[in-house]
This record gives sequence, C-alpha cells and structure tokens, in this order.
Amino acid sequence: MKRLLPLVILLFLASMVMGCSSTHIKVNMTQIKEKYSSISSMSGTAIVEKGGSKDTVIFTFVKPDSFLEWYSTKNKIIVYNGSFELIRDSSGTRTIKTKTFNPYDYGKILNNSKAYVQNNSIVVENELGKVWLNRNLLPEKIEWYRGVTIKMVRLNVNGRGDERVIEDFMGTKKSGNIAEKANRLVSLSEAEKEVKFNIIAPTYTDGCRFVGAIVSNVSGVKVVTLYYGEAGSKKLLTVVETTDRATLNSVCGMSSNSNGNGSSEITVGGVNVKVGKALGKWNAYEFKLNSVAAVVYGNLPSQEMVKVVSSMIQH
Repeated sequence: MKRLLPLVILLFLASMVMGCSSTHIKVNMTQIKEKYSSISSMSGTAIVEKGGSKDTVIFTFVKPDSFLEWYSTKNKIIVYNGSFELIRDSSGTRTIKTKTFNPYDYGKILNNSKAYVQNNSIVVENELGKVWLNRNLLPEKIEWYRGVTIKMVRLNVNGRGDERVIEDFMGTKKSGNIAEKANRLVSLSEAEKEVKFNIIAPTYTDGCRFVGAIVSNVSGVKVVTLYYGEAGSKKLLTVVETTDRATLNSVCGMSSNSNGNGSSEITVGGVNVKVGKALGKWNAYEFKLNSVAAVVYGNLPSQEMVKVVSSMIQH
C-alpha cells in the first residue's frame, strides 16, 4: 500500500493539472476584437470542407476583402480583389463580377456573439457561425453555418508579401475602376516563350506535381513563378526566376537565415546557395545559375528542399 501511495498522489496531481488546463484560458471579447483588428492579412494552408468535399488549400486573405484560394489537388485557383472574382482551372479563366463569400474573414462572427472556453480553445459564436481561437487568439477553425468549414493547418499573419501574391495572380494593380488584363496560369513552354530565357525547372520535387506558371512584369523585368503541389497532402513548392537578381529579391522578400553552422549560405553542386525566408515565412534557397537567378521556397523539409535545388543546378 505504501508503494502505491506515491503513484496515486502523482495520478491525482496529473488529473488536477489536466482538468484545470482549460480553466486558465480567459474569455475577453475586447482582447479578441483587438487581436483581430491588429491583423492586416493572413496566409497559410487549410483544409476546406464544402459541399461534401474536403480539399487542401493554400490561401491568402488581405483586409478588407481580398483573398486567394489555390486548390492544389484540383489545379484550381480562385482570386477575389474586393471588386470581382477570377476562377482559373483546366477549362480556362472566368471572371465573375459579383461579390463573393470570403470564408477566411471571421471578423463577422465576432459581432453580437457569445464566447466560451472549450477544451484548450476559445469559441466565439453568433448566428453566422463559430470560430475556435488558440491561446494567442488566432483562428484554429472557422465554421460557417452556410456549410463551409476551414481548419487551419499552417497560419501566418501580417506577411510582407500577402498583398503582392493576390496582385500577382489577379494581374497588375487596378487603374481607377478598370482592372488590367490578368496574368494567366500557363505551361512551362508558354512561360519560356514569354520570359525569353531558359527556365530552370526542378527534376526532383518530392512528389509535388507541376500545377502551372505565371509570368509577371515587374518594372519592365520578366519574372516567372512555377507552382507545385501534391494531391491529398499539404506539400507546396514554389520556384521564382528572373534575369535580374535585385528584382528577384524584391519579389520574394528574401531574408538571410542561419543554416545551423552560423552561416546563411551552403554550397550545392559547386554553386553558392543563400538560405533564408521568402515573404517572411517560407523556407527559401536563392542562387544564380548562368544568367538566371532563382528562389526556391515551400514547406518541404530542409533536406528535400536541398534536393530540389540540387536537381535544378545539376540539370
């Protein structure tokens, strides 16, 4: 009995800790609304459930009402700039000039709502739906009663490149009330004809398939972005290339990052490769091969990202 006593006490204390963990979370609607107000943009990866389907989506939401959804498993992109919506898929590009529903703007659920603690989350609810917030008051899950549920897999807030991502897919900035021609999602061969340089495509992508390319004109410099994704997974890979390194850095927002040995550079196939972050959040590798400068970024493990870079350099 004496031997069992310490174990009984330990289990009792553990049950008290587990039972009280959620009670330490306090519901404060003022703080919740202040946190939401401090967010100018959100981006990341989410599982979207709608109409009986479940898809892995990379998304960007920029206040007040612009957002992008890339359904990597369907080769489908939806972009809304607050005025009109573009849908790109295998059938081409369609323009819809009606206001579309933005499932990422949970601010509407914070009005005239009730809040309570559930497990380790704060739940806010009104007649429109529910949002689950973590201890940092950021959304974990958004459920709309109209039949759409967003489950956050990866979330970043106030990213430096969020607005640029939407502009890139939508096309150039609007001039007055008239939007200029939007960029198209094209094949590698079409993209190469537009940029007029040899695109370095990776031969190894850790199972991600090529979704399409977008060619942009940045201050007179042609920039191509290659998008890769894997069906049924959260893997995402992006390659950005141009002939002007300064333009590349401005587009990708590349920042240095130590590789663990106190250095922000590695050598791959005899080429110096800068290691860092792109757009403030993605693991990124930047290098120049012949006349082409490239940044490779995504959410693959570091060793897989290096393999992607190696396949480009040794191609």
